This record gives sequence, C-alpha cells and structure tokens, in this order.
Amino acid sequence: MGINAEYKKIIFIDDDTELVSIYSSILEQKKLSDYFIHFENAKEGIEYLKGINDKKDLPDYILLDLYMPIMDGFKFLKHFDKSARLKDSIEVFVCSSSQKKDDRNKVMKYAFVSAYLEKPISNEFIELLIEDSIA
Repeated sequence: MGINAEYKKIIFIDDDTELVSIYSSILEQKKLSDYFIHFENAKEGIEYLKGINDKKDLPDYILLDLYMPIMDGFKFLKHFDKSARLKDSIEVFVCSSSQKKDDRNKVMKYAFVSAYLEKPISNEFIELLIEDSIA
C-alpha cells in the first residue's frame, strides 16, 4: 500500500509498549500503520522532529504521554514551545493516566496543546485523526 497524501501523520510518544502494540496491530489491520510513528521517550521524539527539514514532512499530530524515562512529556513541551516551526504546524494532544489537576493545568498553558486526554485513548480516536481530511 502506498502512502495516501490526504491522510494525517501521528507521532505517539509513550513508553507503554503494550498499549503501542495494541494500537499498531489495529492500525496495521486497517492499513493505517504507515501514518503512526512511535517513540518510547520524548527525547527520541524531539530528535526526530529536529531532523525533519521540510515542513511538509512534519507530522500533523503528536500524542504525548507525560511520565516516561529519559525525558518526560513536560520537558518535551518546553522544547517544543521554543520552535515556532513546530508550534505552527503540529497539534499536540497530551494523553496521560495522571488525574492530577496540576498536571492538566501545567500542560494546558501551552496554546499548541489541544486537549488533555486520559489514557487509554480509543483506537477509533487515532483512526479519526489519521483520516481527518477524508470525509
């Protein structure tokens, strides 16, 4: 299957490999796995984004967990906030199992964060993001 240019690309930054495996498996069955890129920590996600030179190659969405080893989601958001190119191009959804109001408030201060979602998010939500422009 070739890449459909109308579909949206998602970066999923989360260290929960079991959850990632479930999403990947479902998306693979639906021929959407090419649009779902996973990183186990925020540092890998930042490095990947820094390596993209052409704006058209940037992902459309980032689904970001907060609590991960090496670099957490809070540090990712601070790095992301320093790049106008990224903030203007990518919509961020924070996906966390944390129900702390302080966590929600801390991430929602960033204008580029669209929502704070409790995990697990549904695979239907991910499919809708990918197929966003196909209506």
